[in-house]
Amino acid sequence: MKNLLFVIIGALIIGGCNHNTNHTHQADNKHQSPTDEESHEIESLTLFSEHFEVFTEFDVLRIGHESEFLIHVTQLDDDYSAFTGGTVKVVLNIGGKEQAINAKPDEVDGIYKLTLVPEKVGVGSLMFDVQKNSNNEQLVTDHIHVYKENETDFYPHGSGAGGLIRFTKEQAWISRFNVIQIKPDSFARVITASGEFLAMPGEKQNVIAKSQGSVLFATRNLVQGKYVNKGDVLFTLSGQGLADNNIMVRFNEAKINFQISKSNLARHETLRSEKIISERQYQETKSKYITDSILFYSLKETVGDAGMKINAPMSGYLHELNVSEGQFVKPGELMVTISTNKVILLRADVPQQYFDVLGKITTTHFRPAYTSRVYTLEELSGKLIARGASVAENNHYMPVYFEVVNDGTILEGAYAEFYLKTDPEPRKLVIPVSALIEDQGNYYVYIQVSGEEFQKRTVLLEANDGIQVSVASGLSFGERIVCEGPMLIKMATSSGIPAHSHEH
Repeated sequence: MKNLLFVIIGALIIGGCNHNTNHTHQADNKHQSPTDEESHEIESLTLFSEHFEVFTEFDVLRIGHESEFLIHVTQLDDDYSAFTGGTVKVVLNIGGKEQAINAKPDEVDGIYKLTLVPEKVGVGSLMFDVQKNSNNEQLVTDHIHVYKENETDFYPHGSGAGGLIRFTKEQAWISRFNVIQIKPDSFARVITASGEFLAMPGEKQNVIAKSQGSVLFATRNLVQGKYVNKGDVLFTLSGQGLADNNIMVRFNEAKINFQISKSNLARHETLRSEKIISERQYQETKSKYITDSILFYSLKETVGDAGMKINAPMSGYLHELNVSEGQFVKPGELMVTISTNKVILLRADVPQQYFDVLGKITTTHFRPAYTSRVYTLEELSGKLIARGASVAENNHYMPVYFEVVNDGTILEGAYAEFYLKTDPEPRKLVIPVSALIEDQGNYYVYIQVSGEEFQKRTVLLEANDGIQVSVASGLSFGERIVCEGPMLIKMATSSGIPAHSHEH
């Protein structure tokens, strides 16, 4: 598993082999030690395919001489990991003569070794055949030189470009690190705005007192945030000690009136059948019974021995609790608010100067004030539901409304920053926000120059949607940038960790 403690690599990396000039393919570095005959000139290459990166160091190729190859293979997937569980074959082709050798895995995952003795002088190609399961890719570079035994004048010496930062593959493989290639992409115009998360209509309901009395909580753990089911008893309103508007007195009166009406109706039904009373008298008695029964049964559902019961009208979370134990309330007073918290209404307050593009807004990214995470509307199954047709009286902004399905991380009532997106423009140079390093208001990224060399590059930004940015200048299509872990490269600038040796 990757982690940020890449400093332990210092114990794994010994010696030094500095890289300098760039190969015309990706990177091709050659170095000559000025010391004795046992020193070696080292060449390096960095090649890319759709799924793999091959970074290799090897002794400059001479006919009849052994050249030791140290090959680093990286899987270009989401976590930029060491290649394991596959095979690596190297094929040298000089003037039609091929030499193919299978590399052997090293003790460190992702590293392979082999020894090659060139059999022909000339210029040709070097191919790395990487295979894992059914995935097979061939990475080829041309203009590979095999020199004569004592030839030394054909390859450059001395240092190459300066300002390069070394960050080894071993460091990258154990860290949260990744590199991407910049490709043309579409990017929308972005309007930044602030806003708030609200409850959708129908997803939130107020519970009010239906009678006066003292509040008795149904359970001790009735607190804000508690989930309740529809029909659960939340409170009891006790009228004990009240002379007026006592709910228990009202209930007992309703019960007595109901019993009297029921008895009268039964007696009048008999008198009616014997034609002793008129039809009008019977209907009046029946009407009084119906009225008294409605009042009695409605109170019976809500009134218990202790007083009037207040039930939850819907399932959801207690959003706001407005009463406390023993508090006296009057009819109509707000006691608690229940919210399902399932569907959230997003309101973005757009400044008036964007009125001309308000109708072009199609979607949004947003970042809640309580987290650094940036959400997309699509990941929460959201949609645009309305654009303000007028300016709000209280804040002079134009509201734009979206709705999203809450995944449990959206807090109703919280504030947020919105990145409102209009129609996308094609062929923009777009990079992730995670690739940026800010320094006193200026932004820069790290370019991968070769397999283990990076260079700092200042960029000028055009627009930002919270997840990606459009770059106005400083980068070109095809370049590879560090999109995850740029701070690791910055730290490596002054870490003093030595580069690893050609020998492992």
